[in-house]
Amino acid sequence: MARMLVYLALIGLCGLFVPWGGVLELGLSTPGLAASASSPLGWMGGLMLGLGLAWLYRIEWSAVSARFGGWLKVQRRRLVWALLGSICLAILLYF
Repeated sequence: MARMLVYLALIGLCGLFVPWGGVLELGLSTPGLAASASSPLGWMGGLMLGLGLAWLYRIEWSAVSARFGGWLKVQRRRLVWALLGSICLAILLYF
């Protein structure tokens, strides 16, 4: 969880440096495939993509189904109550 908060903080910091006026002008003045040399959007997008891929690489994908099954067993009672509540709410909204 702490690692995810670090990534969100990095994304927020990079978002502060995006010149929003420049982004709007790029769509109007240049063709869609032409990149401006003064625009930081290319390297910022690459940085975010790299961080996202690094985060996805660290996940042990072979254990995801077992972990999800264990989570379902632990949360079984809450899921049943949520299902029952949603059925009652659907009936209430229907009538």
